[in-house]
Amino acid sequence: MTGQNRHQGVFEHLPGIVRALVADHTPDLPVFKGLVVTGDDRMRLYLTAPDGSLTYGADVIISHTGPGLLAGIGSGYLENEYEQKPTDDPLCDVVVDLTSY
Repeated sequence: MTGQNRHQGVFEHLPGIVRALVADHTPDLPVFKGLVVTGDDRMRLYLTAPDGSLTYGADVIISHTGPGLLAGIGSGYLENEYEQKPTDDPLCDVVVDLTSY
């Protein structure tokens, strides 16, 4: 697979991921703010805590981002203080590495 084809396959996942993050939103879930593709098959999702107190950067593997991971984002992965790492990313307060999920 060429680099261009690999990137095209990765980018084909993005609309579904964004749709899943915003379509089923309820007030008790983190609010999706945006995303940045950070490498081959990797991205950082930006989400704000329901109370607005914190903005999370969630590092994920695009091709592994499906309903299970997206449900996990809403069920506490982001709020686990042991998983939160400091960051120099100006768009978020902490980073949570979800690349192994």
